[in-house]
Amino acid sequence: MFILKKILVAFLLPPGTMVVAFLLLAFYLRRKERLAALFCLAMAAFTWIGTTHAFADLSLRPLESAYTRPEKPQGDVIVMLCAGSRDWTNVLSAAENLYPHTLERAAAAALLHKKTGLPIIITGGSPFSAYPEAEAVARWLEEAGVPRKALLTEPAARDTIESAANVKKLCDEKGYKKILLLTFAYHMPRSVFLFKKAGFTDLVPFPVARRAMPGAKRDITDYLPGSSLEARAALNERLGLLVYRLRFGGDKN
Repeated sequence: MFILKKILVAFLLPPGTMVVAFLLLAFYLRRKERLAALFCLAMAAFTWIGTTHAFADLSLRPLESAYTRPEKPQGDVIVMLCAGSRDWTNVLSAAENLYPHTLERAAAAALLHKKTGLPIIITGGSPFSAYPEAEAVARWLEEAGVPRKALLTEPAARDTIESAANVKKLCDEKGYKKILLLTFAYHMPRSVFLFKKAGFTDLVPFPVARRAMPGAKRDITDYLPGSSLEARAALNERLGLLVYRLRFGGDKN
């Protein structure tokens, strides 16, 4: 009964409802418009497969396996890339203003600071809010016990390429040469590429929050539509890498 409930819910909520709609439309058009019916079947398959956890895992794994996390990280400063925040005022904790992806990175940055004692540069502006993401993260890190004097904010960047350029200027001002770059594992290849293009020659990737787990046991829910939307993130990263390599050259290192 439990599994049946999971299957029913998967097809009663988006994107499962879209799969059902495409299949019904394909059935209706099968005799009148065969080409249109085949197109609907293809869209149903694309929507189903593209939103499964199994497909997301396969899509993310090559990106996430590009870099391993160092056991004994060393450097001059930790650089944390933000991933979105809110600017709500009536909150109990600063964590409420951080998007889940940002909070995961911030938690990792706090632990890395505790382990190394290194200062943290938080980079992230306010492209869609009135309050910079970097400042929102700094407030939470203070709540988590990181001293304010150990935090530096870069509140102007709207994307990764601007973060790389702005952080390079800040590091040059502060005399930081070797950085520990902290972001999601699947975001790391594009981030490393852009930070090297910005002029960083001594960079240690510190990937966190892996989504793809090789060897993980699967169940039927991993193959249901809507079980994961992370494949979109993988596509975004691959397209971003392609665009930047075309723009700056084909250097893959």
